[in-house]
Amino acid sequence: MVHPTSWIQAFEHGRAALQARLTLRGPRAYGDTHDIALALLGAGATECGSGKALDLGAGRGELSARLAAVGYDVTAVERYRPQFRAAVPLVDADLNQVFPFDDATFDIAMAVEILEHLENPRFFLRELWRVLRPGGTAIVSTPNLTSLLSRVLFAFVGQWDLFFNHPWRLRDPYSSLVHGHITPMPRWLVEHHARDAGFRVESHRYSSSYLPGVPWRINPLPSGGTFGRILITRLHKPGN
Repeated sequence: MVHPTSWIQAFEHGRAALQARLTLRGPRAYGDTHDIALALLGAGATECGSGKALDLGAGRGELSARLAAVGYDVTAVERYRPQFRAAVPLVDADLNQVFPFDDATFDIAMAVEILEHLENPRFFLRELWRVLRPGGTAIVSTPNLTSLLSRVLFAFVGQWDLFFNHPWRLRDPYSSLVHGHITPMPRWLVEHHARDAGFRVESHRYSSSYLPGVPWRINPLPSGGTFGRILITRLHKPGN
């Protein structure tokens, strides 16, 4: 007879193995968000970048690796270090606090799917402005609260797409060092916070759309503000 403790131990072992497998597989960003972010930056698959790049909340390091591959000198910041796989310098830092970098250090900064995890995105944007050199560019993203899906969800259940009153969404499923999705911001509020931090808002794009049960690559819905799941914004720090 198998002792119940053995079943519990087997379950916990399987759960830990599954979590590790999910954590180390594929980008944690939604769909084509990294592709859109790089296109908005102007650092696609064939373009050559130059200068120092900062990848904030780098996750497994896919975006860091892609930036390095086109010529950037990349520094990544990630709290949950075991998942990181890119061959670039990695810094463990709390993005709710002062960044551990000098003023005007980086030419570009990427903060893809980060704003929604922060306690104070206004402070974060001010820090982002501080560590960028004059003339520098930042790409930030956050869930698109005004998509049709989000509007329908809010109308019926009082919650947005990617913002649910559930521990799996409010807490990061992989690490207690960071928050889950705790700070919803529509596009107009992202723009307001960015301008108050000193940025010029240059342009917006959206990731592919989301249709429950349908892989994003074959989703028939268009992108854009009505259906795109992730809002991606290009910010510019004016020169001296």
